[in-house]
Amino acid sequence: MADDAKPDKIPSSETDVGRIQAITDYSKSKMKLASVDISARVRDFDPKKAVEAVLDAPKRLKREWQRSGATGVITRFPIATVALFLMITVYFVTTSGFLDDTRFDDDPDKPALNVNGDMEVYLPEGSEVKQLIELVEEDWTTNVMVIYIESNNNNITDQRILQEISFVEKAINPFVSDNESDEIIYILSISTVLKEINSSLPRIREAFITQLGQQCPTLDDVCEGFAESVNNAISAGDDQFAGGYEIPTQTTIDLIIGEMYENDGSPTPGLDKLARNTNVCSAEPNAEGADDNGCLEGEDLLLDRAIMAVAVDSYQIEPKDIIEKTQSRLDNISMMERPCEFDANGNPVPEEGVCVWGELTADQKERGVKSLGVSMTLTGPIPITNSVTEFSFRLFWEIFPLAVVLVAIGLFVFHSDLLQAGISGIRPIQGMKVVIIAGLPTLCAVFWTLGIIGATNYEVTMTVIIVGPILLALGVSYGLHITNRYAEEDGSRSQKMRASMKSTGRAVFLSAVTTVIGFISLIFTPMAPIQTVGIALSGGIVVVYILTMFMVPNLTLILDLRKPKHPPLKVFDAAVDIPMKRNKSVIAFFVFLVLISSTLGQANVEENIDLLGMAPEGEQPVIKMKQYSEEFNAGQIGMVLVHANVTGNQQDNDPTNDDPYQNLKIIDGLERNLNTV
Repeated sequence: MADDAKPDKIPSSETDVGRIQAITDYSKSKMKLASVDISARVRDFDPKKAVEAVLDAPKRLKREWQRSGATGVITRFPIATVALFLMITVYFVTTSGFLDDTRFDDDPDKPALNVNGDMEVYLPEGSEVKQLIELVEEDWTTNVMVIYIESNNNNITDQRILQEISFVEKAINPFVSDNESDEIIYILSISTVLKEINSSLPRIREAFITQLGQQCPTLDDVCEGFAESVNNAISAGDDQFAGGYEIPTQTTIDLIIGEMYENDGSPTPGLDKLARNTNVCSAEPNAEGADDNGCLEGEDLLLDRAIMAVAVDSYQIEPKDIIEKTQSRLDNISMMERPCEFDANGNPVPEEGVCVWGELTADQKERGVKSLGVSMTLTGPIPITNSVTEFSFRLFWEIFPLAVVLVAIGLFVFHSDLLQAGISGIRPIQGMKVVIIAGLPTLCAVFWTLGIIGATNYEVTMTVIIVGPILLALGVSYGLHITNRYAEEDGSRSQKMRASMKSTGRAVFLSAVTTVIGFISLIFTPMAPIQTVGIALSGGIVVVYILTMFMVPNLTLILDLRKPKHPPLKVFDAAVDIPMKRNKSVIAFFVFLVLISSTLGQANVEENIDLLGMAPEGEQPVIKMKQYSEEFNAGQIGMVLVHANVTGNQQDNDPTNDDPYQNLKIIDGLERNLNTV
């Protein structure tokens, strides 16, 4: 009978349908009420009163200022104020570089920040080195790229390898004479040396005949005209009987290269700078395990490494653009299927097939394509500095979010009572409030600072990346001081905020002012990287202060941070008691540390400015630059500026220039002395 008294159980599906229907009906009723309310507001809208309210806004602001001070004005509209600053932050995010190389980047070819990666900016203004560099760049350039050439199978001096090097040179520098038709000033390599020597005979002949024509005591015009006619007649056969600006025959190559060795078989300094053998024979001829040349297993007489120095006019084109342009050309040429051999007239030999530089694909192997076993890699000072700059900013935007997360975790842990009460007594909402109140304005300030730099196109160096972490640390501390003082006060929200801003707000202002003064002093240094850091940091502190004063009070009022329920840890109390009770001992201890740091510490500071040490590992230009440094015992291209008149012009008023032989001999002696260093 008891079972009969039980009511029938309603199916769960019917219950769910009923709940959904109730929610739907409730939503419809709310939307209907909202639409009626909006319609009523629209009908009651009075344009005249709206205009009067706008015109009366300054007076209302003045009355509010007189009634509740600056704090009341700042916190008059908390949500609207925070929303306004967040919208401005969204704009500065787009100009800060945060979106570079992402799908939201509207201009992938142009970075948001105008970063000068040239190493010359690190030279002090007015220094002798910088003045000499500026003098050199009036006619030449100090911006040099290096194309590192490796040959695994053949000698670098093999005609076919040299033809590939020459082909690359023509592609990179189609206008050999520096007539500002391209961004390349000159190229120096073993290939250019051979081409210069091969084409020197016609130039020497022309200069000799022209000089003879100028020696006529009478009939100068007739003699000079006759000399010009002779030159024109002989030059008609230059292509057949004399060499042009091209790679000569293998016989001529071997002859020229043979003259670039000393009597003892060692390479001359000129050859040693352009091409090297990395597997030099180390044994005596016919020694045990050695061949007739003294080569052990794995050693040979082949020149298997070479360099191509490419001087760039950085005033015509940005270094990043010339790097991308040159690398693209190298990539395209390396994949070209070019003839494996050319005849004496420069025509392909079809029987020898086609070749590529490096490894063959499966399709190329099937088609019988051959490999020359050569590779060319772009490296040198310009690619290295570009890699360092790009890597620094890329790493900054990878590490900075991690720093933000770590700061947020620290704020949460110390304000959620986790340390005092453990997991059971944790107050996660309280911790999240502090993260938002102290962290959000600081994060916005970092984007504002970098965004202003990007929006104004102000030129900076890669040292500007330290702005983010420093502003993050200082900004969080400003916000923490204000919001924690608010939580300790009693009264209404507005009363607590006014009390907090009157006391802690003044301290934050003085702290910001002294910090700005400290950073602004950096602009008086003669080095641009330090100046940009000083300007960015001092401006950033101003931005941090403004956003702290406007966003922190409003966020605190919106979220209403409460006082912690648990007392602080004993270790914190002890840390506070020590300087309070033993102030003289603490001061003496820190004075002792300052003395140690300024004496022993300063003496042990080392300056190690290693460009390769700062370069990112794994980047191909960096790998090849280190290899170039080891195999050639070289790195940065060095220059010696020589002031001497060597034109040999006898028509000027300088008699010391009539015979430039002595000046050239002195320069030659200087070169020999430099090669011993």
